[in-house]
Amino acid sequence: MFCNNRLKQSVKSVLITLLLWASSCKESQPREITLGLGLRTHYQLIQEGETGSARVRLRQFMSKHGEGSQPLFLMGLSYHSEKKYSKAVEWFEKSINPELEIYPPSLHYLGWSQFYLGNAKKAGDAFKQFLLIHPEEADSIFALGLLAMEQGELQEAEALFLSVIKLAPKNKKIRAKATARLADVMVERDEWQRAIRGYEDALQRNPDLYEAWYRYATVLKRIGRNKESEQAFSSFEQARRRIRPDLYQRTGFPE
Repeated sequence: MFCNNRLKQSVKSVLITLLLWASSCKESQPREITLGLGLRTHYQLIQEGETGSARVRLRQFMSKHGEGSQPLFLMGLSYHSEKKYSKAVEWFEKSINPELEIYPPSLHYLGWSQFYLGNAKKAGDAFKQFLLIHPEEADSIFALGLLAMEQGELQEAEALFLSVIKLAPKNKKIRAKATARLADVMVERDEWQRAIRGYEDALQRNPDLYEAWYRYATVLKRIGRNKESEQAFSSFEQARRRIRPDLYQRTGFPE
């Protein structure tokens, strides 16, 4: 939908750059490893929101077995899931100590934690290190696209979002968010019709993208499609209430 020959070449250039960088560091690439069986219960507790219990068990595990990269990663993940990104960074950085066998997801989540803390360079470095191990991991490439957008590198951002769409043809959620961000690029270029088509494609795949609903509504209003804009804004409010009910919870204080 958004692709042309110039952009295809741009996508190719971005991916070639990543692959060349990976090749230059080939000797230092850590091999891929999976989470140990003894830690899967801890991971499941984190997934279920039982982060405090997970940390207690992880400390017990490390007291018995030592501070390996995987339990250190899970400690970081527990804080990351609570959006306590500074604490998460501390543990993720411990887990990628050169003296330990690296657990690759530590780099990916370190990238996101640094991203949310506003540390663009550190985030980018972590994502690129992770891509040395998993060069076609769409979510890390998506993150690099976000960083490129923040830096005003619209052509690079566009290329990266296009590569995400190409790499994840069956993953509706990541394809939707990459398409929505690609539409954001079109907004920055004042290409309103292309932006609208992008938002519509993204929201058809994932109607829970409430931020995309808001930007879609804004673009429709800008070009005078006011009734459709009002409908889109209503969908934004419904999606945000559905996905972020915490924003609507009463504080308990008097109005």
